[in-house]
Amino acid sequence: MSLPQDFQVVSRVDTRATSQSVLEPPKCEHTDSLRSRKRDPDGSIHLPTGPFNLSFFSTAMSTTRASFSAAPADLLLEISSHLEYRLDLLNLCLTSKNFFSSIAGPTLYRCVVLLTASQCTSTLGMLKRRKDIARHVRELIVRPSRSSDQTVLDSRAASVAVAEIAASKCLDALRKFTWWDDEIAFHEEMWFALRMCCPRLKYLSTSMGAYFPPPTSQLFNFTDLLGFSIFLAPGFYEHNTDDERERPGTKKLWDMLFKRYVRHLVDGRWPHLHKLALGDVSINWDPVATTAGKCPFITFLEAHPELQTLGLSRHNIDPAHLNSLDPDALKLTSFSGTLAQLQALSHSYSSLKSLTFRDPVWSRDVTTMTVSSVLQQLTALTELNISFMLHSPYDSSSILRALRASCPNLQHLHLSCIRKTSFQLESLAKDLSSFRRLRILSLTLVSTSDLSFASAGTRIALANPRLTSFTLAFVPPSYPHPLPRRPLYPFPRMKKASASYTIVPDAHGLPEALRVRECETTVWPWGFGATRRVRRYTLDLRPSGAVEKSTGASGVLGILLENSAAGEEMRMFVFSALLVCFAGMFVVKG
Repeated sequence: MSLPQDFQVVSRVDTRATSQSVLEPPKCEHTDSLRSRKRDPDGSIHLPTGPFNLSFFSTAMSTTRASFSAAPADLLLEISSHLEYRLDLLNLCLTSKNFFSSIAGPTLYRCVVLLTASQCTSTLGMLKRRKDIARHVRELIVRPSRSSDQTVLDSRAASVAVAEIAASKCLDALRKFTWWDDEIAFHEEMWFALRMCCPRLKYLSTSMGAYFPPPTSQLFNFTDLLGFSIFLAPGFYEHNTDDERERPGTKKLWDMLFKRYVRHLVDGRWPHLHKLALGDVSINWDPVATTAGKCPFITFLEAHPELQTLGLSRHNIDPAHLNSLDPDALKLTSFSGTLAQLQALSHSYSSLKSLTFRDPVWSRDVTTMTVSSVLQQLTALTELNISFMLHSPYDSSSILRALRASCPNLQHLHLSCIRKTSFQLESLAKDLSSFRRLRILSLTLVSTSDLSFASAGTRIALANPRLTSFTLAFVPPSYPHPLPRRPLYPFPRMKKASASYTIVPDAHGLPEALRVRECETTVWPWGFGATRRVRRYTLDLRPSGAVEKSTGASGVLGILLENSAAGEEMRMFVFSALLVCFAGMFVVKG
């Protein structure tokens, strides 16, 4: 099939339940008062003298901060890259104007998300004035308000703001633009300005509702795009029920896609291709062409022997065609697809290190045994991502036993058990200790009320001290809700709660503290929006009454007397060493 590099058509049913945070233009008022201060060439600030004298420590700290703020921009960017959260990054940018000018543009404004029309006008107006920041914007996502009485006004204001900043040629680095609303943009001039004044724009996404663009729309005049996405809003299905293949606008759209930037995937040849991932597209769309010999996609795979990562969906290719693949053609190290496709790639079992099942696996006995038998043949597997749809709460124990017996060398495990309640977290923490090499863990389970996030994380960390980080997510049994949603159906609140944990080890590699970040998202009935709550805290994993551990002989003695698994191992080691010493003494004395 002829496909662009990244083409997808997405049916969007309801976006009101989606909530994203937007970064408002930061202000640095606290630095404006320093403009009038006298500065030395090294950046230090002379404060006015008064009845109070600054201590030597305060002066040294002020000099250190001033010198740090005058550091080169590349050094500041390297420091900011180690910050995990955007809030910490924002606070760092607000410490000084030098920080803001050096860090804010390349990091905070790399992707700009605007959720309302007022944000579009204010933020884009600020970027139009601050071209030094606007030149760092690489992705712009516009989602105006979708209230029924303000749709047209919000769309008009947002599209005008985008057209003005694009026409000013401030967004010279823009590569991705997304318009996500119930209707397409009100002003056609927005597409014209983006096409003419943003030379690096290669990825375009837009929504379509009841109104379909005419054939003269500027949206259909883009060329050389690398990705194009359409989000079909509910209004599209309500007002476009007939066959629209003869509509002039539809013909213009397909002409743009297939004549100006389509690439024949199966005819392409890239000698050094290492990774290929396909979405829900059909490769073998012409069944007549595959009856004479090998499927064109199989020929394409055989022509790329250096391919190491392959991602497929059940719509790409029939697993029967994969059986015709030359056994020596590919040696994959990472695969993402269905169970049937994996069974057809048996020649890559010995080299596979990473495996992802894109579709959930039903927890029937036969299916679990089939998955287990396939996983047992993947001797080099170190990373597994699998999701099970449970028939009963009792299926989870057999699933974990099967994974433990089939994949003893796992280092990364992403496990999801949905539809039914599954593991008791306290017993799960103990069962996971059988994965001796596990370092990163991700669990998604149906909501249970036996333990809180803090208690569950503490038990998992103490029972699995080899872990470096893990995540835990709770979802409702019906998550996500079946589509499409009926607008008047009062479905209950949909809640997803998750927590990410980072284990802080001590000098001996044992868990000492646990950094926790909890996030809870609640979607309200009738699509009235969503609320998101984030908490951060640190848990002490040391035994109760423990003090700061010493080093040297006192530290070894402390572990020897410690009431923990490490203390038991240390005492056993010392006892064994004493027995060896006594045996050696008896041998020497005869």
